[in-house]
Amino acid sequence: MAAIDARGDDVVLTLQDNERSLMLTVFTDLAALLAEDGDGDDDRPDSENWEARLGLVDRPRPEDPALLRLLPDVDPEDAERSAEFRRLTEFDLKQAKAHNVRIVLLGLSRGNDISLTRDEVLAWMKGLNDLRLVLAVRLGIDTEEAQEEKYDHREDLSESEDLTLTLYDFLTWIQDRLTTTLLDQTQGDDEI
Repeated sequence: MAAIDARGDDVVLTLQDNERSLMLTVFTDLAALLAEDGDGDDDRPDSENWEARLGLVDRPRPEDPALLRLLPDVDPEDAERSAEFRRLTEFDLKQAKAHNVRIVLLGLSRGNDISLTRDEVLAWMKGLNDLRLVLAVRLGIDTEEAQEEKYDHREDLSESEDLTLTLYDFLTWIQDRLTTTLLDQTQGDDEI
């Protein structure tokens, strides 16, 4: 089973082979989801990338509900305002999220004992949160009540849904332990 502890200024995450393999798979899938519309595609001319970076190109509202959860409308009641906000911010937001995912994937590529700096822990926490949001959408969890309903009727879930819920729990545990460990370190710094 995974373990997380502090070693000096670093946080060390120890994973079993199957846990690391699973995380590599799901974070690779998240990277693909974030690159879905080609923002990270090297085949696009540099001028298009610069136009997107500068907010000069309209950004279509994501059709995938999971991607929409990661890149929500600024105002669900005002489509024009949301489109303008998306045009100005979505490229940078997707790039920041993709950067966090790359840091997670880089960490996972180091082996089963992953030593993380504070900045890397923050990127992992953000990446884990984004992945958990995607899984929540896929599971139909959009409120605490919906989450409780899933757990209360877990025996009625399909095998796929049950495995996804187990993965959601695992990622939640890792995110919680990383957060707690980082907070403990920060509080320890304040006492010095």
